[in-house]
Amino acid sequence: MQTRGAIYHHRQLVFHNGLTGKKYLILLNTPGKKEPYLFVKTTSQKKDKPSTAGCIKKRSLFFIPAGKTFFKLDTWVQLYEIYPILPKDIDTNKDISVEGSLDVKMIDDIVNCLFEAEEDNIAPIHKKLLRPPMQDALLKLKAKFDQDK
Repeated sequence: MQTRGAIYHHRQLVFHNGLTGKKYLILLNTPGKKEPYLFVKTTSQKKDKPSTAGCIKKRSLFFIPAGKTFFKLDTWVQLYEIYPILPKDIDTNKDISVEGSLDVKMIDDIVNCLFEAEEDNIAPIHKKLLRPPMQDALLKLKAKFDQDK
């Protein structure tokens, strides 16, 4: 199981519009055994996107300049679409691989930006998985450390 901030590469992601393509995805939560992985997709296509580092609330984007993290190119995290994928669909899919990760501050900034830009559009169950009650978070952390022993 991966933790929030993991960067996945999906070679056959089915987008919300039905098209399929290769995409880097960022894991927004640390899912429990039966909880979905919540991803946002990224793009390096600038088109008309602003290049101001960090949260671009009005566009529901988060900009990561080239070379600051795993991403070698300027990268925009697209916050307006969340992709929930069940653990069994990740574990059995050879088109999905973990390629890197973001540091804790960066993933916190991305999730905070998501809430600033899209809070009214985030499903309640996804809100709970993205920002779980403190007790749930502490229990998951304890379970992770107990598992590592």
